[in-house]
Amino acid sequence: MIFSFVTIAKGQIQTREVRGVVQDSTGRPLVGVTVRLYAKSDTMMASTNEHGRFIFNKVAASDFKLTFSLIGFQLFERHYTSNVLLPITELVTVNLKEQPHELQEIAVYGVIPVVIKQDTIQYNAKAYSVRKNALLEEMIKQMPGLQVDRNGNIDAQGQRVTRVKVNGKDFFDGDVLTATRNLPAEIVENVQIIDDYGDQANITGIKNTEPEKVLNVTIKEDKNFGTFGQVTAGGGVDANDKAHSRYIGSFSANKFKGNKQVSILGSTNNTNTSLFSFGDISGAGSRDGTDLSSMIDGGDGINSASSIGMNYRDEVAKGVSVYGGYTFTKRRNQTIGTTRLTSIYQNRQINSLDEVKSLSDNIKHKLTWTVEANIDTANYLKITPTASYITNDLLNESHSAITDKRVFTDRLYKTSGTYSDPNFDIDLFYNHRFPTRGRNLSVIAKFEYYKRTRSDVANDFSTSIDSGYNNPQVGYRQFLQRVGNFSYNRSMLLGMSYMEPVTKRSYLELNYQYESNSIANARNTFDIDSVTARESLVDSLSIDYDYLFQTHQFGINYQGSLDRLKYTVGFALQPTKLDGKTPSRDVVTHINNLNFVPSARLQYAINKTSNLSLNYRGQNNQPAFTQIQPIRDVSNPQYIVVGNANLKPEFMNMVSVQYRSFNIQNGSSLFTNFSFTHIQDKVVTNRISTPNSTIQETAFLNANGYYDLRGFYHYSAPLAGKVLTLNLNGSMDYTNNLTYINNVRNVGRNMIFSQNLQVNFQIEDLLEADLRSSYTINKIRYNIPSFMDAGANTFSLGFGGKGYLPKKWIISADFSQNFNSGYSSSISANPTLLNVYIEKSFLQNDMLAIRLQGFDLFNKNTGVRREILGNSIMDMQNNRLARYFLVSLNIRLQKFPSEI
Repeated sequence: MIFSFVTIAKGQIQTREVRGVVQDSTGRPLVGVTVRLYAKSDTMMASTNEHGRFIFNKVAASDFKLTFSLIGFQLFERHYTSNVLLPITELVTVNLKEQPHELQEIAVYGVIPVVIKQDTIQYNAKAYSVRKNALLEEMIKQMPGLQVDRNGNIDAQGQRVTRVKVNGKDFFDGDVLTATRNLPAEIVENVQIIDDYGDQANITGIKNTEPEKVLNVTIKEDKNFGTFGQVTAGGGVDANDKAHSRYIGSFSANKFKGNKQVSILGSTNNTNTSLFSFGDISGAGSRDGTDLSSMIDGGDGINSASSIGMNYRDEVAKGVSVYGGYTFTKRRNQTIGTTRLTSIYQNRQINSLDEVKSLSDNIKHKLTWTVEANIDTANYLKITPTASYITNDLLNESHSAITDKRVFTDRLYKTSGTYSDPNFDIDLFYNHRFPTRGRNLSVIAKFEYYKRTRSDVANDFSTSIDSGYNNPQVGYRQFLQRVGNFSYNRSMLLGMSYMEPVTKRSYLELNYQYESNSIANARNTFDIDSVTARESLVDSLSIDYDYLFQTHQFGINYQGSLDRLKYTVGFALQPTKLDGKTPSRDVVTHINNLNFVPSARLQYAINKTSNLSLNYRGQNNQPAFTQIQPIRDVSNPQYIVVGNANLKPEFMNMVSVQYRSFNIQNGSSLFTNFSFTHIQDKVVTNRISTPNSTIQETAFLNANGYYDLRGFYHYSAPLAGKVLTLNLNGSMDYTNNLTYINNVRNVGRNMIFSQNLQVNFQIEDLLEADLRSSYTINKIRYNIPSFMDAGANTFSLGFGGKGYLPKKWIISADFSQNFNSGYSSSISANPTLLNVYIEKSFLQNDMLAIRLQGFDLFNKNTGVRREILGNSIMDMQNNRLARYFLVSLNIRLQKFPSEI
């Protein structure tokens, strides 16, 4: 709560205004807070508006008390004394805390597990029991609507959580794993899932962009002062690789002292364990809609990783806080796999069976810093500079057997490359509140500079046999080439929003935004003599290309509220300009568009625990640089890519409906989300097959008719108090996709349907268990009669459990069985996985634990999946870390004031 006193002289009587903003623990404004002012001479009452603001006029007393009350939050009160000789007093900042205890009406839970507040779902940590010394991730797994996969990724109501905050501030640059796998569950008061539309939207309430799913963790007040940390070390043997041992090591040290927080974390392992995720695992493959060669998932292969990071936060002056830190990550990924690629053409199929090996070495440095300043009651400033530097060494090798009706190609393809990417950007946000209630001005700015230097060497040798002749024709092709790329990207975004009150419950917003993205790329291609290793420049495959995409947006929005309904309607005019030129060639592109972009957002609070929201938005998407670059890329001779400098920007329309509800009486919850997306001038591929050859070429063009329909639901209900809990969730994605096949328009109707069931069983301090099953179907139908429809199914069944035995022993087992069908005959894995461990705790507060674990006891772990791109269906099977045994030691240390 931020407020100020303004003294006004009227004759001999001095009065003042008392005004301010009431916020929750994340810094978000609270609406409808009852504010009472108590003084010897008078008592006054006010309520906060949509922006959390309140005001008392003509307060004569210099000594008074303010109280703040709102359902779901703790009552707050404090006495204030104002120096009547000064027109403005010092700034005071206080946040309301959520109410931790439930009212008497809920006898089953004792606390309210879930509170739904507009764009925020709040989970009360006291409603979810976890074992002693458990980490935050274990608690999140119990929360309805949240799903945590084996790699620690969190999906909230069907969408991926991309950022984490602690007490409303970024923690380790928002890295999710760093918080969930290092913060103890026992220090957490609440977990919030927030649809974050950005700083400007949080201030103005105008939310017409795609939100980011943010996890905010609020720390218990008595645990926000203390020191805690852990050290883990372990080693073991790999049943499949006796020459290499398995190891894991990590440490964390955290010191919290109110607004001051210091954390240092480090990790090293070769067990595919992600204790920290800053710096993504990078496979050697890529997936950008153009590359039909090997595609490697981040969870595939054998990964070794080392990382270290530091995070700092403090309030350095009154109203001024700083936070940020540095992270370093080094990762290596080794993947071996099989890919079955089927490319469908009119009356023809090209089938490729690839045996792939890849190696990637990635190093990443990143430095992020934020300065937030509440300059006074009217002015707020936030500045966030970020700098990073990435290097990556890549090595790919594939042996392919490619066939169609009459041609067989045996191919060996090797690529090696290295690249470096320095990057710098700075975000600025400024907000000014005028004395008139609801009048507001905010400004945003973002500047980014990104540079890439890359060098790749491709070596291709293939033998082709054409059996369409009486005497089969045999051909040989050898290709050795180096491609050097140098590019830099400069982008800028400037935006301004002005709000003017119309009535007590409505506002008018005028906004403007300018965005510019400039790319300069120099590409030099050299043929290499296989005997002399001498390089010669190939002019036709080299280019110097400049590319500029600019948009202006002029918009107006009207925001209002009617009892339980809050609404925003508006529109914008968005002119766009796309320019491209090549100084060395006479290629000039100049494309102008003008889009009319309506927007609407409705939020209806059905009751205190459920709401319904409807959103519509429009957006321009610029073509990718590889799609628009006017050059013929033959660095992969089997899959040639040709850019199109005349591509138009896409324009996307999206409508989404979301319903969220929690039943206090029986503890059930339901979250649903439906969305429809339509894209005009969609950038699509035109795949062309070379006659009497297995070579394929990809070009790009704009087309209309693309749309995507998605739905998701999650239902959770206790079946026997806290002993049994049922979780049901499912999703559906139907895409009307477009592609061109040999210049003929083709529509691929792709449907992916998934249904999951999980039953949790828990007897506190004795047993935790779960039974789970899932079914996924992936089908596609084409409108060209000669095309073959395709479908693949996966059914999985699993169970897991932990038993807590006397004398601090724990036994755990996790089993899963996958059944895959519909894949190509070369992809036939149905992995059966079993992981077990036994653990013994020692010393006071179980501060020391020794664990013996066995991973993948049946030695069957492998990755299987299907992807569909245009007319191509890819079935992939890649190696993953299989059976190993590990002994580890974990030490946890903590000291809080209540424990002294």
